Amino acid sequence: MEVDELLPISALNHVLYCERRAALIHVDGVWIENAHTTAGLLLHDRVDSAEETNRPGIRVLRTVALRSERLGVYGVADAVEFVTRGGGEQPFPVEYKRGARRRWQNADVQLAAQAMALEEMTGVAVPEGAVFHAKTQRRRVVRIDDALRALVAATAERLRELVSSRTVPKPVLKPQCEGCSLRPACSPTAIADAPSLASALRTALAGE
Repeated sequence: MEVDELLPISALNHVLYCERRAALIHVDGVWIENAHTTAGLLLHDRVDSAEETNRPGIRVLRTVALRSERLGVYGVADAVEFVTRGGGEQPFPVEYKRGARRRWQNADVQLAAQAMALEEMTGVAVPEGAVFHAKTQRRRVVRIDDALRALVAATAERLRELVSSRTVPKPVLKPQCEGCSLRPACSPTAIADAPSLASALRTALAGE
């Protein structure tokens, strides 16, 4: 695939978080900054500005370019730790997130896609990675198992369907809407209130 045929790894995160958000960004080109997105950018700027570092048995690279022909995605890993094992180096991707762990799997899928891209690029198995949550200052190790790999592949396919069909799902008010930077453009509350507004209008008309 050519680069312009590949889709961003970060978009897999968007799909699992909210398909409408993913489509607004990657189909309609909508983007709105808020305090949450700005904080995330500042976090990644600090991560990206760090130089290559070395510790005993570990070589750490920052902003590593990734590409997976099999998944049809490309992106950048915040950091990849190359751990010396058995005379070689095993990649261990680390994804930095601003907030604490959420109940959705979007961050894990993004990390797993990075691991799968690294495997494709290096020919070395990547069984684990980690998500670093800035809010709690904790690193959470994620096992890249078969179930997670299958979810990555399914999410990548769903992303491609949305983009190729130019489909933007209808808005649905849900917990993910809280703090979403695209909420003003999405207007999930207005759509959610539409049935009650229609009912009130019918009642008013019936009383005339």
